Formats: sequence, C-alpha cells, structure tokens
Amino acid sequence: MNTMKIDNIRVLLIDDHQIYLDGLEMMLNQALPGISVSKSDNVNDAESKILENEDFDLILLDLKLNDQDGFDLCAMESFKNKPIAILSATECPKDILKAKNLGILGFLSKGASNSTLIKNIELLLEGECIFPVLGLKSKLTPRQYDVLQLLAEGYPNKLICKKLTLTEATVKTHLRTLFSLLNVNTRTQCVNVARLQHLI
Repeated sequence: MNTMKIDNIRVLLIDDHQIYLDGLEMMLNQALPGISVSKSDNVNDAESKILENEDFDLILLDLKLNDQDGFDLCAMESFKNKPIAILSATECPKDILKAKNLGILGFLSKGASNSTLIKNIELLLEGECIFPVLGLKSKLTPRQYDVLQLLAEGYPNKLICKKLTLTEATVKTHLRTLFSLLNVNTRTQCVNVARLQHLI
C-alpha cells in the first residue's frame, strides 16, 4: 500500500464496533504517517470530543450506531458544518442521496478494500467529495425510493398515498417512472427487478 505523509491532520472515528475502530485506527496510522486519530464508540463521547477539539479535519461516522442513527447526529448542533463522511456496511441509494442532500463530504463502504478505503480518505482530506457511482440508482429521487419500498412491502396505491401524504395521481406518476426506468409492466416485475438491481 502506498503511504502518504500527513502532518497535523486530525481524524475522529465514530463507530460502535470496537474491533472495527481499532482496526481502522491501525490502518490509518500505518498508511498515513503523522495522522492523529481519535475514537468514539458512542454519541456522547463523540460529542464531547468534538466540543473539546473543534478542529478535526475529518469525521468518519458509522451510519448505524447502537444508540442513534448517523444522520440524526449530523443534525445535532455540535456536528453541524463539520467535515463528515459516512461509513456504511451497505450502499443504499436512499442513504447516499440523503448524505448528499445534507452536505456530507462522502459515503464510504466498509466492504471496500483497505487500499480503496485509504485512497478515499486521502481524497477526502484533500478536499474531494467521495460517493459511490450508482448508475440506475442515481436516477431515482428519494420520493421514488419511498414509493418503491412501500410497493415492495405490498402496499396498494391508496395506502402509499396515505403513508407518504401524496395524491393518487402523484403515486401513479412515480410508478410509471419506476416501470419505465426498470423496463417492466407490472408491480410484481417492478419489485423483482428492483431487488435484482439492489435498489431495495
């Protein structure tokens, strides 16, 4: 693995799995000599560290923490306007789009190779934004994902309308768009193809 000399760079890792935290810390220290790594395995400790040291260059935040959703943390006052990138075990299109809309710097896969993860972290530290290339997934809006998810759960149009506070005409428009993008003609085909494409 190539190494990159980084001095005076401060990174905060937030993850509720101690083994992953320790492994990522070790990998960063080996690959990026001179980096300063802090770790937190819960929200309160992370918030305390941010309040004590407001000059973190990058915060790598696990999307699914035991006690709170990672996106909820981003809305907290102490986390606002901080250089945050999400760490996630999955690449759910809806989560990726939400991260972009919240102004988060990147969305990194925990399943990536060590070299890819380090390279992406280097790019984040250099000011780049890093998000997975979604292809078809990127063509769907967050609301279309909501409709697709409810469709997969077996909801009829009227209940989708009620659940999402949409008119039936709007739901039908979303469904026509989904059918067109997935090249299908029925609700069952739509759900099956969406699952094959890892959209849901």
